[in-house]
Amino acid sequence: MRITVILGYGGSYVKIFREILGSLSSRYAIQYIIATDDEEPTNELINFIRSSDAILLYVSRLNEEMVEAIKNSSAKIILSFSESFQELSRGSQILAEAWRYFKLGGRENIKGLLELVLSNLGLDIKPSPPQEIPWHGIWHPELGVYMSTREYLRSYPYANRPLVALIFYRSRWLIEDTKVIEALVKTLETEGLGVIPIFTYGFRDYLLNTPTVEDSLREFLILEGRSIVDLVVILTSFFVLDHGKWFSNEYRKRFSRVESVELLNTLNTPIIKPVIEHHQSIEEWLSNSSGISSLTQVYHVIMPEVDGAIEPVFIAGVRKDEYGSKIQEPFEPHVKYIAKRIKKWIELRRTPPQERRIAIVLNNPPCRGVEASIGVGLGLDVPETIVRLLHKLREYGYDVGDPSRLPKSGTDLMKIFLERRATSEFRWTSIDDIVRRGGYVDMVPMDLYMQWFNELPEVVREELIREWGDPRDLSSGKIEKIFAGGLYNGNFIVPGIRFGNVVIVPQPKFGCAGAGCDGRICKILHDPKIPPPHQWLAVYRWITRVFKAHLILHVGTHGTLEFRPGKNIGLSPYCWPEISLDDVPLLYIYIVSNPMEGVIAKRRSYAVIIDHIYPPMMDARGGLEELDRLLEEYEKISRLGESHRSKIIYDQIISKVKELGLPIDPSIGREDFLSNLHRYLDTIRSSQVENGLHIFGETIYEPEKLSRLIATIMEFDTVSWRSILRSVADYLGVNYDEILSNPGGYCDKLKMSNRKVKELLMEISQRVLKRLIEMGIDSSSLTNDLLENILNNVISEVILDGSRV
Repeated sequence: MRITVILGYGGSYVKIFREILGSLSSRYAIQYIIATDDEEPTNELINFIRSSDAILLYVSRLNEEMVEAIKNSSAKIILSFSESFQELSRGSQILAEAWRYFKLGGRENIKGLLELVLSNLGLDIKPSPPQEIPWHGIWHPELGVYMSTREYLRSYPYANRPLVALIFYRSRWLIEDTKVIEALVKTLETEGLGVIPIFTYGFRDYLLNTPTVEDSLREFLILEGRSIVDLVVILTSFFVLDHGKWFSNEYRKRFSRVESVELLNTLNTPIIKPVIEHHQSIEEWLSNSSGISSLTQVYHVIMPEVDGAIEPVFIAGVRKDEYGSKIQEPFEPHVKYIAKRIKKWIELRRTPPQERRIAIVLNNPPCRGVEASIGVGLGLDVPETIVRLLHKLREYGYDVGDPSRLPKSGTDLMKIFLERRATSEFRWTSIDDIVRRGGYVDMVPMDLYMQWFNELPEVVREELIREWGDPRDLSSGKIEKIFAGGLYNGNFIVPGIRFGNVVIVPQPKFGCAGAGCDGRICKILHDPKIPPPHQWLAVYRWITRVFKAHLILHVGTHGTLEFRPGKNIGLSPYCWPEISLDDVPLLYIYIVSNPMEGVIAKRRSYAVIIDHIYPPMMDARGGLEELDRLLEEYEKISRLGESHRSKIIYDQIISKVKELGLPIDPSIGREDFLSNLHRYLDTIRSSQVENGLHIFGETIYEPEKLSRLIATIMEFDTVSWRSILRSVADYLGVNYDEILSNPGGYCDKLKMSNRKVKELLMEISQRVLKRLIEMGIDSSSLTNDLLENILNNVISEVILDGSRV
């Protein structure tokens, strides 16, 4: 009797099947082969499959030759325990029972499954009944299994410590592949924390009533309506929450289901998602400059991010054991690293506000010939944001020093920076000047820096010395001054200003030659392989080790930390973003409209992104008024048949186009030239431009700005609404599609070019919205009669305005 077992998904069950089949074959006349889906099929394997009496599959993919062998086999029983290859099934009379054995899992149930198959092939063997194993529960490596959190905490010696939940797959526990879980539990407990290790099935199976990760979070972490943990660590793959995934009739609405958000609100904790690599060993990951594999990135980073998971720290790879099973292998340095980061998150949570220390880091772009580039941020008024944050922190009980010395505005803050020369821009400001004016918060002695330097991996130290010299030689003057940025009397200065327990520092330069710069050092600004200089490390280590920040806050899009040398994702101890941060949590205020670079910051600097909205926007105006006037005048005069005057104005239009340097060629002919010019101006006027900068936490309330922003957002047709311009055009009785498709055309009804009609529609829209905002009208109080009345009044104002005719 021959049995073939083909296993995928890492071959995690290979060991159990091999041991059980080995035991059964010693008692019965059984031959068996166990293969994995990543094997190249041999002639021996193909022939064995064809001659098998039973074939068991647990795979998502199969070599085509193996599929054909299964189809053409003489097997009486073919069972697939995954959604794939169900069409190959034979022996349906035992399918339901066999499925239950396999899904229940564990050694005894796999043994029962094989006994069931053998008995249906004619062997005199009685299958042991399915053994009920909990679908989820608490398993501690030293205490065993518990089905109740209260029961577990009564037995757990560290129940009075801050508690961390650890969520992992039930299958890892069943196949005894628990080294990663055991390492995390032990390390977290060593750090003075308590751990609730929870195994879960992780997927909804309605036939077996299996729990999802979300179900297990609710079952074991919410007692009497409140969370009992300070932090949750997720070791499972895919999404954390359900998203309606398991409700087939609502599949298309899966990401519109938001009920699960209330679970996150109730937990009210960070969700930490370490990375377990499924396709590389630790050695392969370390040597891979890209970091983790693409599928691991999807399942362990991208999908969990949807639910707010943070800190994608690599903690384990895989290796094959002697049976060919892939087992998880913890990367001990990162197990310790993530445990320290978890502890810091909990310290941040539990430390009273008046004792919390915050380091605010300002963007500090490369040399631009000025010092005033500190504190820039795409679309954000960074100085004003920080000042308002300081005052808000004071309201919440944080120590921000003498309230009378707090800056009143962003302008005041920048004056302090410039007057004190609190900058890392050593080209235009000497170190002596920074020290003399008080533009620093501390100095790092060389002996202390050398302690930090010597902690670095040897290869990192060698790279740093190769690019920037030995720090002791810098201090002694043995290296030319061009590499000595940030040193004062042998000490590294930490530029910045301090308000109580809050320091504000410019981000260290990642390459600055000081006042003697001739451009040689600037070449590193675009080289992703060159490490930052010694002053960079000195400043960040001072923040984490001397100032002992509970939190680092980077303000504004974007800084340079996330672009320092290292892997793309799944960093190692050799990667500079990780080296720089130490173990301190990082928040990053980032513009919501730049997700591409935002995810780089999230993944490469372990940042929690705090999005801010983009600045108030408006349609582009100004700069082309004279050309605009000439075009309209040309259209009117041409229609009156005044060819001589139209020729004069046409020549003026050409001169103006050349003066402005617009990319429109008059040589293509008058008609095409004017048509292209209309389209160009229409494109310019349809562009969105910033109408000021956003201040973090501030809602736009000025009716003028808000109306322009809303009209700009509603300018285009979408699947959810018609363009507001189209609606106004319909009300006026003009063809909006003609206006869009032919900007150079002429609207007889309004006596102006189509392009000007579009501008008119925008102005009407903005004025109507402004009136509604000023009146405090919302959707519940807006009636058709009121809207029509406002619309008619605005149209009268705009159309009768002499400048519009």
